[in-house]
Amino acid sequence: MKSIKSIMVALTTLIMIFALAVPVMADEITSETVESVTVEYLEDGSYYETVITVDDTVSDDSGIMSTAKTRTGSKKTSYKNKSGDVLWYVKVTGKFTYNDSTSKCTSASATAASNSSSWKIIDKSSSRSGNKAIGKATAKEQSTSLTRTVTLSCSKTGKLS
Repeated sequence: MKSIKSIMVALTTLIMIFALAVPVMADEITSETVESVTVEYLEDGSYYETVITVDDTVSDDSGIMSTAKTRTGSKKTSYKNKSGDVLWYVKVTGKFTYNDSTSKCTSASATAASNSSSWKIIDKSSSRSGNKAIGKATAKEQSTSLTRTVTLSCSKTGKLS
């Protein structure tokens, strides 16, 4: 009876160790780095905060890390009130290839959302051109409309801006 209890405790311990190890490995595989943060203040005290995030995790079809010169990143601009609350945002995500002499955007997508009941997103679009991923959104609050275009560029050396 005592040996069955010992086996059950050991088995439960092993299950717990493996269950906790999986999230740690997943975080290591999909690492993102904040590249830059800029702020643009408006006259009424509200402001736009723009954050560029880089995700350098690239894998081939077998899931093994690749050394290809590709870069994936995003640029998110949040419209905030003077208290720092996010009212709405637009984010563009782009995938780029580069080779030290040229760079090219291979895909672009945009997301936009409102975090405030008074602001509504009324339009959103994305496009790509050359080495740029472009996202655009328009938000409306009563009679006020704000449109913001976010452009993420990749240099020939892979630097996102």
